Amino acid sequence: MFQKTVKKLLAVTLAAVMLTGCGAAGGEAQNSSEENSGASEEGGESKGDKPSFVFVCTGQLGDKSFNDSANEGIQEIASALGCETKVIEIGRDQTKWEPTFQDLAEEGAYDVIISNGSSAIETIEKVADEFPEQKFVAFDCSIEEGAHPNLYAISYKQNEGSYLAGVLAALVTESDMEYANEEKKIGFIGGSEHPIITDFLVGYIAGAKSVDPEIKVYVSYIGSWDDTAKGKETAIAQYNQGVDIVFPAAEQAGLGCVEAAVEMDKYIIGVDSDQSMLFKGVDEDKANVILTSVLKNVGESLVRMANMEMEGTVPYGSYEDLGIAEDGAGIADNEYFQKNVPEEIRTRIEEEKQKVLDGVEIPTALGDADQDEVQALIDSVAP
Repeated sequence: MFQKTVKKLLAVTLAAVMLTGCGAAGGEAQNSSEENSGASEEGGESKGDKPSFVFVCTGQLGDKSFNDSANEGIQEIASALGCETKVIEIGRDQTKWEPTFQDLAEEGAYDVIISNGSSAIETIEKVADEFPEQKFVAFDCSIEEGAHPNLYAISYKQNEGSYLAGVLAALVTESDMEYANEEKKIGFIGGSEHPIITDFLVGYIAGAKSVDPEIKVYVSYIGSWDDTAKGKETAIAQYNQGVDIVFPAAEQAGLGCVEAAVEMDKYIIGVDSDQSMLFKGVDEDKANVILTSVLKNVGESLVRMANMEMEGTVPYGSYEDLGIAEDGAGIADNEYFQKNVPEEIRTRIEEEKQKVLDGVEIPTALGDADQDEVQALIDSVAP
């Protein structure tokens, strides 16, 4: 069976690899980003006629997820495009956000100020209006068309990638094997309740229900984006209820869920970045329990934006919604996915991906979505 096959593979891997803590891995990611940011001590003067960019991280690097994906894009803007860049981590203390954006805009050292808009968009909009000559880019959010002429926003169709993850989870789970009358169970763990996290959830549910309309989805929230210990505890609680695969959308806190999967001999679906590849060569046991990751290609979208900035084609004053067709979302297809997921399941996922490309409608929690319908979908899979 699928699970026994993967367990054998994991046993071989575990015998050959020494474990390292995810805290150490996170520290390595942070140090690397600072060394390769491409910024001079004096600030962000452009190299020649090329624009300069500063990424204000309203969180921490080292999450092997959303923030690291953005940072990788900034590094590529520096290395591949030759632009001056800088990364500033200001954490989750919201009292620091507005003064930081104001100071950067007032200094005018960078052509474009970039930040995560999922939590900070109101602050970014306010500062953008105060400094109309400064360009801003906010990712993981949308804006009112034409309301802020110097602000460009990028949103992602995370529901599309999550749909494919739901198909995978429903196909690989063996939670109904032990007892003939027991229903299939899969898990979802969010950092906290947020419309974007709900968008991940409804796509995941829709994909799972396309395989098994009677499947049950256990839903939990950590209440934090960086508490890895609480993330681990939450995942263990779901595994103890009979779930054998969990999808956490919880940034750094989700790393605790990966630890739980290893300890409980279960599986996990990563989020935002290709998380199994991030553990490759560092912690192979973690890499092998991550069957795939739902990708929000933040880094690629920022490189795309930088190329557009160099061409003068960034649609400031509006936003773009990037999905599978635009390479803004999807799931990871890497060596671990190829090794640990049976071919027939991979084939089914490709078929479902093509349906998305052909225009099949995936439920969403964003935009004009009927929230009563969203809740009804969530309730339909409640244990």
